[in-house]
Amino acid sequence: MNLLVHAPLSEPPTEALPFRYVLSSCKIDCGMEILLECEEGSKDLYWDFLKRRGMFDFISDIVNPLEEKGLRLDTKVRNQQRTVVAKYIRIENQVIILDLVKKRYFSW
Repeated sequence: MNLLVHAPLSEPPTEALPFRYVLSSCKIDCGMEILLECEEGSKDLYWDFLKRRGMFDFISDIVNPLEEKGLRLDTKVRNQQRTVVAKYIRIENQVIILDLVKKRYFSW
């Protein structure tokens, strides 16, 4: 199953290590394919931003929004898709986000 991460969720106030932790746990523990969703014109910017911070290690590809199916990690629900909503990923909410992703993944 895909985990589709909305690219703006990677921007500050999101912190790099909690972001990596959530994505690595989803990829390793759940076997999810991690895809970053962003607009066509922003792909290079997000790739460079994430790569320099070590946040791209567990991301398999960058795709256009709503192009792929799967569980979403986003700042809001889009098109009534199955979504875990968060304003940011930081040390104080990383475990909560991961628990929500795992619950939605295993109930799919």
